[in-house]
Amino acid sequence: MSMIEDGATNWGNGGPRPAAEGFDIEARSKSIYEWVRQVRGGVLGGAFTVERHLSAAIVYFMLGDRLERDDVQSAFDEGLLTPLSFERRINVAMLIAPHFLSDDEVKALKGDLNALRTIRNSMAHKPFWFHPELNDKDQVFNLVPMIQRGKAPIALTSAFTHQLNGQIAGLIDRTATLAATVAKREKR
Repeated sequence: MSMIEDGATNWGNGGPRPAAEGFDIEARSKSIYEWVRQVRGGVLGGAFTVERHLSAAIVYFMLGDRLERDDVQSAFDEGLLTPLSFERRINVAMLIAPHFLSDDEVKALKGDLNALRTIRNSMAHKPFWFHPELNDKDQVFNLVPMIQRGKAPIALTSAFTHQLNGQIAGLIDRTATLAATVAKREKR
């Protein structure tokens, strides 16, 4: 099994096909490559913000009013929080969330955070490739950027990224609210 290079084209068994008349495959691939870089940056930036909110909820829950002591927070960050992966921060936050959210809210938050984790990991660690779309003359008329998410390939379409942006924005709001709620209740 060979590695897919970032931005490679998966032509399938038929090999490269002729481009449709008037379709500049090189210009299209460069344009898509830049767009995918922006999408990746947005997903990674959004996931980082969610991760910061989860970290804040963990810190407030664990330290409470001791948060005001810089030495305590530094020791906590260095010894316990910093080594946590995104997945582990999610797991720890999901132990805290039931104290502040309903069962349905916890279940929904956990599912949405895990979905973000998988797409974040794909964006950070997996290459994308172009899937050529063919017209009825077996000519390439479009290139669709694809990425592996778990075991399934996902088309990075405008509709998909629009939906993903909405999900990330919702998670940013929900995790910020969780962190603020934990902070209010844990300060004495």
